[in-house]
Amino acid sequence: MLTEILSSSSLTIIVMVMLCLIVAGLMKGIIGVGMPIVALPLVSMFIDVKAAVMLLTVPLVLSNIPQALEGGETLECLVRLIPVLVGMMPGILIGVLVLLKSDPSVAKTVAGMAVMLVAVLTLLAPKFRLRESLQMPVGIAAGFLGGALGGVAAMPGPLVFTFLLSKGLRGKDFTKEASLFLVLSAALLAGTLASSYKFDWVDLAISALALAPVAVGMFFGQKLRDMIDEQAFKKIVLLVVLASGAGLLLKGLSS
Repeated sequence: MLTEILSSSSLTIIVMVMLCLIVAGLMKGIIGVGMPIVALPLVSMFIDVKAAVMLLTVPLVLSNIPQALEGGETLECLVRLIPVLVGMMPGILIGVLVLLKSDPSVAKTVAGMAVMLVAVLTLLAPKFRLRESLQMPVGIAAGFLGGALGGVAAMPGPLVFTFLLSKGLRGKDFTKEASLFLVLSAALLAGTLASSYKFDWVDLAISALALAPVAVGMFFGQKLRDMIDEQAFKKIVLLVVLASGAGLLLKGLSS
């Protein structure tokens, strides 16, 4: 599907998609997360939503591996994530099924709603502390909903991030668990999409190439990190994402 779309697209469309990926990488470089939140609504302005989700899967895996492995104790981190991963696996399968079986207008509507939900949750992330006795059931639920959102819109992270914050994780501990979850969920998403009737392994290779513009954005984002107020930048970008998600929703409802 990606092969057909890109081969039939003009050079202008391809350049615009690459610029969208650079902007998404810039966001990740500056604040450490948020690549798909920015990339999906922007890329979906130029290519089909389903193709946009496929395009983002490999960059989502590879861009998070260094943070997932940083500091060691990866196995212990994986064990702590088990409740989330148990919920995530069926969630992604259901999300991908919704994405592939729906027509383009429904896919745009669902993706637009998902983008807006994620942007609002990220802007208004709750700061409560979850009781230890509730962490397992809430973790499974967060994993399932995050997986479903990942399958529909390549955004498995934000709902799970909110859960990790509610456990009291901060700093490097939060970044490691969040990144490890993104690597595993995006890898499952990539494999599920590539084995479906809509996509193939050539599409997966094209998705791998999309890492290049994301990496360029991340490089410059990391250089700019100390020059820009992180919270102000994050809020501005998320407001733009909210507007983009609304536009995607309106396109889906009007088509």
